[in-house]
Amino acid sequence: MTKRYILLILLLLGACKKEVIPDPDPVLLLSPTNNDTCNTAILLDNQQSQVNFRWQEALNTSEYELVVRDLMTNVDLKKQTMRLFSSAALERGKQYSWWVISKSDQTENVSKSNVWTFYLEGIQTSSYFPFPARFISPENNTQVGLINGRITLRWEGIDIDNDIESYAVFLGTDSDSLELMAENLYSGSFQVSLNGGETYYWRVITKDREGNTSKSPIGQFRTTP
Repeated sequence: MTKRYILLILLLLGACKKEVIPDPDPVLLLSPTNNDTCNTAILLDNQQSQVNFRWQEALNTSEYELVVRDLMTNVDLKKQTMRLFSSAALERGKQYSWWVISKSDQTENVSKSNVWTFYLEGIQTSSYFPFPARFISPENNTQVGLINGRITLRWEGIDIDNDIESYAVFLGTDSDSLELMAENLYSGSFQVSLNGGETYYWRVITKDREGNTSKSPIGQFRTTP
């Protein structure tokens, strides 16, 4: 009798165990490479070129979603595929970022790859616009501590021409009305005094020697009380 009870308990425990479904892994992007001029794009006409995107296979993935963002308008183009490549007709003379989202038909969880940027050459390529600044710290949607009531904002600026002239920093507690905190900065950092227990938003505008400018996305962070 005891053996029967033990066997029954073991069967019940086995039935209660849930199958572990792994999340899809993020892909490794291949091309166009990060900060590329994308000169391998196929010219369609004076306004558009076809850009071919490639990435490596991700484990536990049944479908991929390619996302291409126009960095001037922040409009996303999305394409679903089960292959390791896709293409898109894009407007020339603009900057774009792209990434791939791994999806699985076994779970609703998804994984996002790194985000890469590229410039799609237009008719005139004598001067390139700088890429939008990439925030280093504080990272987006994080909580940070102040040192003597101050924090150092850090970012990275990239320009194909290597002719970045200066940066301007905008910051505030309202994302719709950021205030100019500093301009004509020559390095990718700026120290500012802030209040504890507040949510702040910030943006960096990059300017090159030709007068071309680019705006970063608006970042967000919260200071510890």
